[in-house]
Amino acid sequence: MPETVPVPGAVPTTGTAVRPGPLLELDKISVSFVVEHGRVLRAVDSVSFQVGKGQVLGLVGESGCGKTTVAKCVVGQITPSSGVVRLEGRELGPKRTTEERRALQMVFQDPYSSLNPRMSVRHVLSELLRVHRLVPPGGIEDRCRELMGLVGLPPDALGGLPGQFSGGQRQRIAIARALAVEPRVIIADEPVSALDVSVQATVLRLFEDLGSRLGLTIVFISHNLAVVRHLSSRVVVMYLGRVVEEGNRESVFSDPRHPYTHALLEAAPRLHQTELVQPVVKGEPPSPIDIPTGCSFHPRCPRAEDLCCRERPPLEQVDIGESHLAACHFRKERFADFARQASPGRSEDL
Repeated sequence: MPETVPVPGAVPTTGTAVRPGPLLELDKISVSFVVEHGRVLRAVDSVSFQVGKGQVLGLVGESGCGKTTVAKCVVGQITPSSGVVRLEGRELGPKRTTEERRALQMVFQDPYSSLNPRMSVRHVLSELLRVHRLVPPGGIEDRCRELMGLVGLPPDALGGLPGQFSGGQRQRIAIARALAVEPRVIIADEPVSALDVSVQATVLRLFEDLGSRLGLTIVFISHNLAVVRHLSSRVVVMYLGRVVEEGNRESVFSDPRHPYTHALLEAAPRLHQTELVQPVVKGEPPSPIDIPTGCSFHPRCPRAEDLCCRERPPLEQVDIGESHLAACHFRKERFADFARQASPGRSEDL
């Protein structure tokens, strides 16, 4: 009897069932930089999360919280000071193979600066296909046309230069470039923030469509909470380089258990807002060079107590058996109730 050859990625049908692990995993990633006078800027501090195959994870937080640094660690542009990045359980070191680099692709915020203004779209795509030998030489043109179709651009766009396209079209070209190398994961770093609102919707629908059609795993970084709520199945909230809350979309948006997450949701504009709403928190985030002791959010937190100044809360489950985590001493409380007492009348229509 001939030997049975296992199919890659197949689940065994006999014996003990194998539970598939996460496609992408970050395990206690930290990144520090030495700045003036030998002081240390801790941009990312022990960040951990997992993303399953085909899942869209939203990564949110204020500017400077470390989101982009995390993204660059994932794709290998920055080597973490400590911690590891794993792809299907395999640790990715500082020197990655061609296949490992292909598997993790990034779409940047500014599509114009990320494209060579002197190279046509055809040149950009065909060079990738040729270097990585993804299709035979005779099939490069057909594959370029196929990529244009995937991102909703006509085939004659292949002859154009980046400067001849609108911002939304350039972002579609950047997405096509990322798809050309057949990635497993796409890291989208604020991919619509530089676009007009009317154009943002079309690019977001493109991400949604690509995720469902191609089964892509996407880490979507955005300040726009409405976008994250629409696209993501799971949400990670960062503050001053640390994860302060993580959970599925419904639990994080409907019942935030960290005061910072609640503050972000309260600060988002509402469609039917008729009066000025006082912010839940005030002031600017502290410097990452001089992070407060205890909970780093306590100087801005309306719920802070002496305990918050002394002890840094771990990221733990909100309730037993739930996959909703929060790094707050008072994570058992509902901050929506607390804030409603302090500022009644806030509508919930995000």
